Amino acid sequence: MSQRFLILTFITLFAASALFLFWQNERELDPEQGKNWWMLSFTVPGNQESLDFTVENHSDNTKFRYSIIADDETLAEATFEVPRGEKITITPSALIQPDTRTRVIVTAMDQKKEIYR
Repeated sequence: MSQRFLILTFITLFAASALFLFWQNERELDPEQGKNWWMLSFTVPGNQESLDFTVENHSDNTKFRYSIIADDETLAEATFEVPRGEKITITPSALIQPDTRTRVIVTAMDQKKEIYR
């Protein structure tokens, strides 16, 4: 009787612990759960002829602004919105300048991120 009780207790504790860990893991993997971040990347990283970029937002900031700068010349500027949990691709009107370093700068409130081509 006591051996059966110990086995049932162990199985119950093991199952409860496993369920708790699975639940905790799912919470941590959810990008919306208590997180505040956004990401900037080129849409096609290897394409040297395109300035298309993607913004994925997991923050409370929804208003963004971008500038495209080649050397010290601003080629394009615009504002756009990305709702929390969304990902959008921007196709700027500026063309890539040959033999110059082109920067895409995106800001959201006090955060600024840059990518280079």
